[in-house]
Parts: sequence; C-alpha cells; structure tokens
Amino acid sequence: MHLTTQEETMNPRTSLSAGAAKGARLRNAAVVGVAVAALALTACGGSGSNTSKGTGSGDGTLSFQTSEPKAIVPQRDAGSQIGMAMCANLMEVNSDSQELEPLAAKSVESKDSVHWDIELQDGWTFHDGTPVTAASFADAWNATALGSNAWLGNFAFVNVKGYEDLNPAKGEAKTKELSGVEVVDDTHLKVTLTDPMADFPKLLSTNPTCPMPESAFKDPEGYAAEPVSNGPYKFVSWDHNKEVVLEKWDDFKGGDGFTGEAKKLVGKIYTAVDPAYTDMTAGNLDMIRNVPAPMVDKAKKQLGEDAVYEVKTQSKMQSLNIPDYLPQLKDPDLRKAISLSIDREAIAKSILKGYATASDSLVPDSLDSYQEGTCEDCGFDPEKAKELLKKAGGIDGPLVIEARSTDNQQLLQAIQKMIKDNLGIEVKLKQSLGTTLSERTNNRELEGAQFGLWGWSYQSPDQFLSQYQTGGDGNQTTAYSNPAVDKKMKAAHAEQDPKKAATLYHDAEALIFEDMPSIPLFVPTDLGLQSKCAVLNDVQGDLQFYRAGYDC
Repeated sequence: MHLTTQEETMNPRTSLSAGAAKGARLRNAAVVGVAVAALALTACGGSGSNTSKGTGSGDGTLSFQTSEPKAIVPQRDAGSQIGMAMCANLMEVNSDSQELEPLAAKSVESKDSVHWDIELQDGWTFHDGTPVTAASFADAWNATALGSNAWLGNFAFVNVKGYEDLNPAKGEAKTKELSGVEVVDDTHLKVTLTDPMADFPKLLSTNPTCPMPESAFKDPEGYAAEPVSNGPYKFVSWDHNKEVVLEKWDDFKGGDGFTGEAKKLVGKIYTAVDPAYTDMTAGNLDMIRNVPAPMVDKAKKQLGEDAVYEVKTQSKMQSLNIPDYLPQLKDPDLRKAISLSIDREAIAKSILKGYATASDSLVPDSLDSYQEGTCEDCGFDPEKAKELLKKAGGIDGPLVIEARSTDNQQLLQAIQKMIKDNLGIEVKLKQSLGTTLSERTNNRELEGAQFGLWGWSYQSPDQFLSQYQTGGDGNQTTAYSNPAVDKKMKAAHAEQDPKKAATLYHDAEALIFEDMPSIPLFVPTDLGLQSKCAVLNDVQGDLQFYRAGYDC
C-alpha cells in the first residue's frame, strides 16, 4: 500500500506510491490536497478544447509537477515517479494491454509460491553500458533489505527468507545478505520466501526491487546524487527544490507499452498544488496528478474539458487511521462513534464536488474482495454515534486529527466540524510537513488519528489490508495486531485461486472492522491535468508521468 502525497506518485502502500505501479506500498506521509487558493483566470474558458500550451514546443519536452524528492534512487523512495521512470523491473504492467508482463525478466515461475525461479533477459545493460545481471538484483535487494540502511523500500522484502537477520530487533545485523536470494548465474536467480505469496510477481514490479549497478556500491554518495539504472529514462540533473531532469534512453530494450513519448521529462518541484496549477494556466507546466476536487471545475473552465484526465480504475482511498498505541482511542465503540458522526455523502457532494464516493470498506470497489456494506458503521447515524460514545465512556481529552500541512484544508475542517457537532467533543487538527509526519508515524509518535490517501502499488487487496497484519507493510501507522487477522491474511497470501483469495481477504477485513483501527472515508475520483502537448496515461489505476504520450 502506498500512502501518497499530492505531488508524488500514488501507491498500503503507497506511492501509494504504488496497479503494478512501481511505487511501493505504504509510505507515511499524507495526501491529496484539497485547499485551493483563488486563482486568476489566465486562459480561455468553457470550451472543450485544451487551452493549456504547457512547456512543449516541438522539442519533445514534457514537464510534470512533483515535490522535492526524499531521494532519486528508486529503492530509497519507493513511491517516486522519478524512480519509476529510471528503472526497468523484472515484471511490469504494459500500458497497452494493462496486464502484468515480464520486462527485465524472461520468466518468473513457482510451483508452490514459496520457491521462485527467475530468468533474466539476455543483453540488458544499465544507462552506463554495464551489464544487468542476476547479481545486480541480488545486491540491490540485500542493500534495500538491510535495516541499518533505512531505505524506504525495506518493507518489500519482509517475506523473503533471511529478512529478520538483516533487521534484528536489537543490535546490529550479523549478515548483510538475504539467505533466501541465490544468484545461480548471470541470468538466473532463486528466491525463497518464508510463507507462500501468490502476489510475488506483482511485487517484482515495484521500485524497491529495481536493480543497481556495481558503481552504486563503490561510491554510494555519488550514486545517490547521480543514479544509474536500466529504465526508459536516464538521469540528467537535480537542482534541489527547483527541478529534476530526465532524458529518454535510446537503448532501452522494453517495448512501447513500458515507456512514454517525451524525449525529455522535467519534474518541476512544488510544495503545494496551487502554484503548480498557476504554472499550468500560464503555459509553464504540462502535467499534474492527484488533482483536488475543488480545482476540477475551475480547470475545465480555464483550461478546457480536454485538459482533465480521469483515471478509470479507482485505486485510492482516504481514511482516518487510528494508532492502537493511543489509550484514549483504544475502544472500538469510540472509533465507531467517530465514524458514524461523519456524513460522507454530504461531504462528497459539497466539499468534494461529486468527485468522490463514500467508502464502506477498507478496499476500493475495483478489487475483487470488495463487498458492499462490509463496514456496518460507515453510514451517517448521529444518534447511534452518541450512544456508542456514551458506551465507550466518552473520550479522554480532545480528538486529534493529524495530516500534512498543505493538504485537504476544506475537507479536514468539514470532518472536524461534523465530529464536533454530532458528538459534542473537542476536535483538533494537527498539520505538519510531510517529512515530519512520516518520521513521527514511523517512530509511533502520533497523537491522534492520521488522515491519509492510500493507494496500491499493484492491484491486490493485500495492498490495503496488510497494514493491519502484525508487522505488515504499513503496520507502523496503526500498530494494530490481531492473531485471527494474521491467520486469514497468511491464508490469502498463499491462495493461488484469485476468487478464493478474494474471499479470504474479505473475511480478514470483516475481522478488522470488529476493532475498527481505520475509518474509511472516501474513494476519490482520480484526476490529472494535461497540457495540449501531453497525453496522460495510467497503468491499472496509477497515473504515471513517464508513460505520457507527446502530441506537439
């Protein structure tokens, strides 16, 4: 799963971050921005044509909105769109077929979902001309899985044999290699997992599983500043807090379904979506993703209907996640009371302008495990909410809602007011920088419920539900633990029949709702903005800038 920010990629997870988007699942930041400052009209309005010229001028350049990267090495920022563009994974979703296919791999096979045989394509190289070998993947995976490196992609290897040895509860690791990863020869890998995982090929499409060349280990600091990978775009420059420039790599061996048409990509760095939108109306930006609902109608008038791109497969959810380590929020009846005090339908129609639907599940309805009404306490019933609040003995102190400082101001204020008015309790908003919120989440220092936008890195219920499994991806947000849930989740992971797996995931979700460590809120309509030169493209619900077409 990917907890995503306004400017980055999606995909518990996510990057939220990121269907088979390369972003990894759950990161600890927050979400889509909804507060929108008034902007002056700078373009013709009301027409169906796209009036935003963007930066494209026939030279093949497209610019996109991003935030200052935590890192540009894919394994260190698992939800990064920049990392996605530079890396060619073993597996990837083909944007033409929308199916998961081998990319850098020739085959990925297993008879029991525990022991995996991976064969690489012949003749692939990194951007510097050095060969991509089985060791390129194994060395990168070992470095990413080593806890002392503190790379954000670490979680991806939690199911690989030997992960615990690289991440001891106390002291230093006594080894730096995953015992479950074996290099057979230059083009063959063997991977052994601790438990069956039918989704393992999907995991191999994410940023944490990218390969790294030998130069990455000879000069780690130099590599972090100027990374080399094997994907469709290669690194050119990073002007901190201003822009990151990538250039199309002519020697990329993947097909058209794994790349885009721009000759150059310029990631322009913003701290919020409003200035990015201003640049787009002025013709200085080509692509924006995760467009907040209040901005959409304005964009249609200013930029034209064709400037708005709607992702067809909804892969994201907004929710309030409740840390289990906070005693004042421990009672399930209190959590259910909070949920019942929020009129999701009213907020979706007013604040979110109809560009969202009320959520009644921990997964979006685009997943097979979804069943309508799974959450019995996600409707609006203020009287029942008051009864449950009384049954829980009230709340000790104010309810704190934590979120990013630049995101969702109107939405958060609406939720705050509803809870306060319908339950008669004090509700405080605590907003901080995304980096600060991530750090406090990882250190289990949250003071209240965390508002977030969660999205998948690949299309699976596990991307949302594993955050409620003990030690699972994203579990640091709620720290929730339930042996019965763990048992169902392990069974779902092992099940190779998709229909049976969906049933097991739904059973796990039903158990989770008994304790309600998360309050589902909305499934937002995922929207992007494009200039007349950009042709946005999404991959199983994840809008990816580097897959965009070029039309100038």
